[in-house]
Amino acid sequence: MRIGLDETGAIEVEYGDDKRYVEFGAFLKLDVNYSFARCLDALQMFDDVAAGRSDREVYTAEVHRAVIARPEVEVQHLFLDDRRAEVPFDLALQWLEQWAGLLLSRPLSPGTVQAYRPDLSRIDAALHQWESTWERRHPYRGRLGIPVQVAQ
Repeated sequence: MRIGLDETGAIEVEYGDDKRYVEFGAFLKLDVNYSFARCLDALQMFDDVAAGRSDREVYTAEVHRAVIARPEVEVQHLFLDDRRAEVPFDLALQWLEQWAGLLLSRPLSPGTVQAYRPDLSRIDAALHQWESTWERRHPYRGRLGIPVQVAQ
């Protein structure tokens, strides 16, 4: 599976001949989507498992349920039983981090209004909201272009 930007700046997932991980790509596209908040949630869950703070995290969204654990991440479509994928944890984390990097690098669409803390940058506002909600520092601070400090 390859993740990149297409000519319009949209995030694109290509599978080639190997279709084993299509449902994980669908999870990224449909559930994490272009949302910083959802991406921050997924990164935190993966980091908690990677760091041993949790044995297992469950990310349930509109279309998929992902059970994040070692050695594999299991993704199941919520409405189609035959649509599932088992992805090695390290590979799933690598793809999520690629997704996050591309998401962070994309400019805002023209006319987009930032509702929460418009006085802050997109990522600062998303981090401020995430950390205020969960009352903890996001574990990806200082990684993937996520700032170490957030403007208050």
